[in-house]
Amino acid sequence: MTHRPKTAALIAYAGGLLSDEGRRRLEAHLAGCDVCGEELAAIEMYDSLIEDVRSSQMPAIDFESMELPLAREAAAISRTMLAQKERRSRAPWIGLGVAAAAAAIGIFVWSQRAETPAPTPAPIAEATEVVEPAPVEVPEPALLEPVVTLAAGDVHRVTEGGEMSLSLGDVLGEGDQLRSGDRSEIHVRLSDGTGIRLASSTETTLTRIREDEVRLELGAGALAHDVAPLASGSQFVVLAAGYSVEVTGTRFVVSYLADTVGVDLSEGSVRILAPDGEVIELRAPARWRSRGNAADGQPDAPAVRGLAEPRIAPTPVTLTDLRIVQWSVDGFEVETLGTVQIGLAPGEHEVRGWDPRGRLFTALLPVGDAPVELRAEALQPEAPRLRPGHLDEEDLRPVLTRGMRQVQRCYEVALRRGVENATGRAQIRLDIGVMGEVTRARVQGLPDGPLAQCITNYATRWTFPPPGGPVTIEQPLALTPTQ
Repeated sequence: MTHRPKTAALIAYAGGLLSDEGRRRLEAHLAGCDVCGEELAAIEMYDSLIEDVRSSQMPAIDFESMELPLAREAAAISRTMLAQKERRSRAPWIGLGVAAAAAAIGIFVWSQRAETPAPTPAPIAEATEVVEPAPVEVPEPALLEPVVTLAAGDVHRVTEGGEMSLSLGDVLGEGDQLRSGDRSEIHVRLSDGTGIRLASSTETTLTRIREDEVRLELGAGALAHDVAPLASGSQFVVLAAGYSVEVTGTRFVVSYLADTVGVDLSEGSVRILAPDGEVIELRAPARWRSRGNAADGQPDAPAVRGLAEPRIAPTPVTLTDLRIVQWSVDGFEVETLGTVQIGLAPGEHEVRGWDPRGRLFTALLPVGDAPVELRAEALQPEAPRLRPGHLDEEDLRPVLTRGMRQVQRCYEVALRRGVENATGRAQIRLDIGVMGEVTRARVQGLPDGPLAQCITNYATRWTFPPPGGPVTIEQPLALTPTQ
């Protein structure tokens, strides 16, 4: 006969409800009864399962997706319990235990679902009109503030408002056109370390003067540049008659004279883009012309005045003297027939000037904080320090041929007047000045008298080509009667 497990006693034992005496007697029975031992293990498993379900913290998950796995697990447990029940003579309490466990799981799951609000469906957005985003405006690079650092002679600028004279310290704008007259100059600081110098009879336009690019258009004349090394991505371009000269930091001159574009490069390098697309690379020292070959010799790129931003504002100085055609201030030379406006630091400055004949005038000019004008009487003449000049035979012959006819006339007049010793050979010594004028004439081989004086009077009015410096010549005189 099969032993039936004492289910009620086992449930009470698992729940800790038996007395000490009852627990000892049941434990003594369990020591020899395998059937009751298996039943007690099953009861304790069910109690543990229910306790785990009650104490577990359910995560915030989708319970709809969890319901089916839990139901499957409960069904599997139920099948296991039913199989065990059949093996144990289908004890009625097992079905109740399984049903209780499944019910506990189901009740807990649904209670959690009741406590956790169902997710609210996201509202359906109404269709709205698609608005294209506004284009992002990139700010224009900042404008430079070009300043006139030297103005000499007839200098002007042309703006939308008209033409006006340029003065020292004038601030120029983008699009301004600059013009220098005959024997006049303009010096402009574009930025710290970068500037331009307009030579005589030059026209140029400040097409673009921004931090990222400087673009100048040369209409005529010669434009000297001194360009500091450029920042990455920046450009410095000079346009002349379809040619484009691009700079990377250098000293150079771009000229447009007699329909020919020229570049004289003293420092650095430039790239020239021709109208036909040809690219010419130049590295200093170099000379280039768009027509023909450049003349031999070193390139001449004059310096630009006032490139560096001054720490102390310079004092305006005006130089005016109608005698002077070339000035030098502390060694910085300016060639002009007009007034020179220049900024100088406080202190004493050496000023020099030359007249058309090459005579030198000097002055020591004190400069303070107030504007200064150099008076003409302040310039003191000095002996010119000029190199000796030279005249070729073809330069002398035309002047001397005409002069010899005047000498012959003096001789024949002397003969008619019965001047003694009017025959024979003599010579004339001529001192010629820088501009070709005769500064002194001396007749040798004749006694002082009317004949020598007549020849001297004519000779002092002779004019030769400028020799570039003082020169002395001697010319033989053949004094014979005309046949």
